[in-house]
Amino acid sequence: MNTRAEWGRRTTTASPAKGSWRVANRIGDIFDSCTQSNGRALALLAIVSLLAFLPGTFAIPALDRDEARFALISRQMAETGNLADVRIGTEWQRTRPLGQHWLQAAVVATADAVGVRHATRVIGLYRLPSLSFGIAAVLLTFWAALAFVGRRAALFAGLLLATSAAVGVAARVAVPDAALLAATAAMIGALGRQYMREGAGAEAGGAIGRADERRLAVIFWGALAAAFFIKGLVAPIYPALALATLIVLDRSPRFLRALAPLQGIGVCLAVGLVWLLIRHYASGADWPVPLNIIGKVTPAFPGLGAPPGAYLLMFWGLFWPAAPLAALAVPIIWKARRLRAVRYLLAWILPAWLVIEFLPAKIPGYAVPLFPAIAILVALAVERGALALSNTRLVRLLWLWPVIGALIAVLALLGLALFDRTTSLLAWPLLLVGFFALVAAAGAMRELGVERSALLAMAGMLVSGFGVMQLVVPHMRSVWISPRLAAVASAVKCAPEAGPVTVGSAGYNEPSLAFLLPGRLRLLDGAAAADFLNEGGCRLAFVERRQEARFVRRAESLGMRIERGVDVDGFEYTDGRRLRISVYRKPGG
Repeated sequence: MNTRAEWGRRTTTASPAKGSWRVANRIGDIFDSCTQSNGRALALLAIVSLLAFLPGTFAIPALDRDEARFALISRQMAETGNLADVRIGTEWQRTRPLGQHWLQAAVVATADAVGVRHATRVIGLYRLPSLSFGIAAVLLTFWAALAFVGRRAALFAGLLLATSAAVGVAARVAVPDAALLAATAAMIGALGRQYMREGAGAEAGGAIGRADERRLAVIFWGALAAAFFIKGLVAPIYPALALATLIVLDRSPRFLRALAPLQGIGVCLAVGLVWLLIRHYASGADWPVPLNIIGKVTPAFPGLGAPPGAYLLMFWGLFWPAAPLAALAVPIIWKARRLRAVRYLLAWILPAWLVIEFLPAKIPGYAVPLFPAIAILVALAVERGALALSNTRLVRLLWLWPVIGALIAVLALLGLALFDRTTSLLAWPLLLVGFFALVAAAGAMRELGVERSALLAMAGMLVSGFGVMQLVVPHMRSVWISPRLAAVASAVKCAPEAGPVTVGSAGYNEPSLAFLLPGRLRLLDGAAAADFLNEGGCRLAFVERRQEARFVRRAESLGMRIERGVDVDGFEYTDGRRLRISVYRKPGG
């Protein structure tokens, strides 16, 4: 630790007085001061996490399809009081885990009770559990890293995780990925302390030792049980693969004894039994039926069909800006693979990585639980000084900082220009500042050192990330079709005797529309949409152009007069196609 601190001070003194380097050194000084105590380190991690995760949380509309489906189910729970039904419309699937929905429903119900307007349709409220889990994952990664490295390197590992792109997405999207990430970080820290203690030959026994072991066991199994209830059957796969690998490598399960495996497995089975009983009794219970949607919404994202190696390619974007550092650390880490700490962390990464690479469907979120272990390994390499004078050819990988950063910014601005014929003047300065920070970080690695260059790159990511997530993405009106349709429906004035507007949608079945509409939604085809309008009452029909011919023919056969309102044009990003949706109603309806 002293050697590392001296190296950091030498770097500061030797740096020329250039603007970007002065900024890097100022950031480095803040970092240095926060390494003096755990409290300061945790405060810095919490602040950086909020800066990384908050932009866009309340500004970006509900995302199709997984997030909107989760939010819609939670909305049904909050409105009906039925905390066991995880169906949407005519679906009968009851196998989804309940934990995330319960948390979201509790947040929304609380917000509604304190007077938040239209709380059940504010997507930012449904994202608050994910935001909390994202911050918890960063703090728990710091705690887990302390089992293997000093406070300085542990703080560095937490910052790597907080500023990674995929973690930022998981923390601002209303799905349970951030919960699994936090649980995995807790399990890595709890099991890692016991594993390192066993390797050091510490003697068991004594009141303090037994109490500490019980605490670690509670953390490990509590995190696994919580992840199981929130994320489902995928949660136990990561610790199971790590444990099996360590047992094979050590040729002994002795390190597990202190974690009370039988009791812990019993707790997880009890959680599974509770889940099963809730599903069983919910199917026959006289709960209120969620009538806000009739029909079948578009199914959830099935994953990308790609060959093995796809996650290795996605990693550069998912773990950006820390991915180049991870690549730099690979040769050093592999040479040190026999060290107990390195072996333990690799056991959390490699087996799970191989398994997900050979899955037929590649879901990016499956790689995210591996990031705490990867961040700790990178921090371990930095702490040992292994990256200070790394392979000069591999150091060129750091230029991916500005390349990927520029690619993200350009794609965001290009999408805004192509689809909406506009740009964001407020975002441009932030994106330029972030880009130049990334360029300076990559170009000044030898002068600033790995640690301070990485800190400057993280700062650049935070600046450009705010520009993209808060000032560009929310204003892409063409891709946010559902909010525009919901605004049309909300503007309709119905007669008091007709009740609230009922909407039918033909050809556009995205769950975000059902989530945002104030009234009921019926999902139909073109002909059925005409029958729907003919039933009378205060009704609107959203008809996508591929269904329009069937709609018009059926309306003519019924002899029905229809009124055509506005056309909503946009780009459906889930299927990659342009849409034109027309709004119809009966005159006087």
